[in-house]
Amino acid sequence: MASSETSVAKKAAEITTKPPNKEAAKSPKSVTRATPQKKKTQTDSASGQSQLDLPEGMRDKLAAAATENGRSLGDEIIYRLAQSLERDKAQQLSDRLKAQGDRLAKFEGDIAAIVEQFRLRDD
Repeated sequence: MASSETSVAKKAAEITTKPPNKEAAKSPKSVTRATPQKKKTQTDSASGQSQLDLPEGMRDKLAAAATENGRSLGDEIIYRLAQSLERDKAQQLSDRLKAQGDRLAKFEGDIAAIVEQFRLRDD
């Protein structure tokens, strides 16, 4: 399982750092439709492949975006998933930084109150 996660992470990194192929975007790609199959609940751990049921019309939208960006459908899906995971990670970091900032502001307020108490006592 770890090796398939690693290969997916490498593929995502490769896709996110590789600029879209504009030449490929100019020439239309044919999209092969997958025939409906029974839902599988397991991942083929040997190849790292999964079957995915997409809502109506989503596959066509992804295929159009893939063509526009000069990527294969699989690369487009991996790219978008990687972007989503990065946004989640960035949001978590942002939330932690905001919480730290809030704690720091409270601490600064506490220090200001203590300083004010010393000033009042000295007067």
